[in-house]
Amino acid sequence: MAKDTFHIIGHQLCPYVQRVVILMIEKQIPHTRTDIDLSNKPDWLLKISPTGKVPVLVVNDNNFLFDSNVICEYLDEVSQSSLYPTDTFGKATHRSWIAFGTEILNLIANIIYQDKSLHCANASMMGIANRLTIIEELLTDDRYFSSSEFHLIDAVYATIFRYFEVLDSFIKSNPLAKLNKVASWSKALQQRESVKNAVPDNYNQLLVEFIKGKDSFIGQF
Repeated sequence: MAKDTFHIIGHQLCPYVQRVVILMIEKQIPHTRTDIDLSNKPDWLLKISPTGKVPVLVVNDNNFLFDSNVICEYLDEVSQSSLYPTDTFGKATHRSWIAFGTEILNLIANIIYQDKSLHCANASMMGIANRLTIIEELLTDDRYFSSSEFHLIDAVYATIFRYFEVLDSFIKSNPLAKLNKVASWSKALQQRESVKNAVPDNYNQLLVEFIKGKDSFIGQF
């Protein structure tokens, strides 16, 4: 029986694409990848993604899944082992904190796209810091979110932490500055091969270029 083929459609900076790619690398799932220009989306994208967003997973050339959470759940289920805890409550707990991470990503999006003043950008960054302070109290290991094993939740937060070096260059505010455990977690994640290989080597430069010209304080900085 032929193995399924997987093709991920994404954008080279998108954190939601990154979490899927990190999972695929961690689980050694063979795949191909096509990155598109979100400012000039190809017509065919809407045929496979009704939201017009990425990521999209193409399975066996003619089956399509959209939404990163759905894609990650599917890939985790159809491959060996799991990037979730084995117990039901532990798995549900990780899902809760993944959703919490999405709230942080929304605040990052506010800074990049919407916040029109330094005051607003700092308020969003304070919201991020407040949420990470809650995470700080949960961490018992300086490498991963729980136990000594890498899970999907680590992939999600790795994509969050990646932003802060660039955002700090614009607004001089790093939410990890006073959070020792979260900072150690971030450092460990950024050294992991799957995390590094989910984005181009010049990610920071590309992110700066992406931000430039956005209708926000940092976009006009």
